[in-house]
Amino acid sequence: MNAMTGRISRSAPDEVAAVGIIGTGAVGASWATLFLARGLTVLAHDPAPDAEARTRAFVDGAWASLIASLGTPGRPVPGERMRFLPTVEAVARDAQVIQENAPERPALKSELIAAIDAAATAEKPILSSTGGIPPSTLQKSCRHPERFVVVHPFNPAHLIPLVEVVGGADTDPIVVDWAMAFARHVGKHPIRLLREADGHMTNRLQFALMREAVHCLVEGIASASDIDDAVRYGLGPRWALMGGLLTMHLAGGAGGMKGILEHAGEAIEGWWSALGQPRLDEHTRARLIEAAAEISAGRSIGEWVQWRDRNLADVVRLIQQAESPCVKETSFQERGIGNVG
Repeated sequence: MNAMTGRISRSAPDEVAAVGIIGTGAVGASWATLFLARGLTVLAHDPAPDAEARTRAFVDGAWASLIASLGTPGRPVPGERMRFLPTVEAVARDAQVIQENAPERPALKSELIAAIDAAATAEKPILSSTGGIPPSTLQKSCRHPERFVVVHPFNPAHLIPLVEVVGGADTDPIVVDWAMAFARHVGKHPIRLLREADGHMTNRLQFALMREAVHCLVEGIASASDIDDAVRYGLGPRWALMGGLLTMHLAGGAGGMKGILEHAGEAIEGWWSALGQPRLDEHTRARLIEAAAEISAGRSIGEWVQWRDRNLADVVRLIQQAESPCVKETSFQERGIGNVG
């Protein structure tokens, strides 16, 4: 607490030196890799008996692709800057900001967040990686709900730039600003959701396409490989440069969005109404398992992950080089995000 102003003082986003990670599964280990690469100390806790060995193995395996994407190939893993602590409370006491990554079970997450909140002094932001639980639900367990905010990454979290930042009903808007700035500081591209929604937003976009891909598969419209190729070679390259709304605007030619709506609005509505509503019944699940065998072509998941990460780093670098001309970075000072929250 600042004695003169009576306001809570917290570290500026670019002054954070130690980040706490609660839960070191795939998401938590990815965060650890990224934070280490960005020069931060990682204080971690996970109750699994093999958590530390598993997390260090993940960091070692993910490191080369990440530092290559940062333009610093050959930099060694700073393993000494990652320490595992025996309790949630120890992490909450020693870290300046805490990132929670427990499984997507509201009761479990609420219990952990309450423990973090009880042990961490009031100036420390609590961030959650939840993929779809509304922050208002999770912050109910906090004595200081104003410092709780969702910062939701996408797999693999150490390489995909996007994070969704979502405040709850009781989140202080200044903490949302702080989380946006901290995400930028560690190399993320944050987007701010203006209100809560089940699944946040990006997963809703993703699973809208996934739902129709499953529909096309079970209806026999195309093979699994061709369905994936439609995205990889058709939609994906364009979407890497611009989202669906800008794509639609440009599709209207000189008339832009107004032009495409006048020209094809009725047809688009017809295509929407024809979209499928598949269920994950026994037949659909079996078909999806067959599809996975087809598209994986006999290679193991480990081999595919290595291929994905190696090439994804190059794709992300190209996207960043072709940054939209409307994007303007501003400093923490310009955004008014300093030591006072």
